[in-house]
Amino acid sequence: MAMDEVDVVQFVQRSIKARKTVILDVLEHNGLSNMEQYRELMGELIAFNFILQELSGLLEKQEQE
Repeated sequence: MAMDEVDVVQFVQRSIKARKTVILDVLEHNGLSNMEQYRELMGELIAFNFILQELSGLLEKQEQE
């Protein structure tokens, strides 16, 4: 993986972490308007956690090569 690719991965990780912070803030401060919004936000969190895990694995694999 070239340096540009690593930069892209790190940018995506930062963007996801920033969005997760917003979502967690909404959940923690009872900013939900309905159950549908809760389900959507929880779905985002699950997806983000999976993506972050995959990206971290990709970077670790790259470091080993």
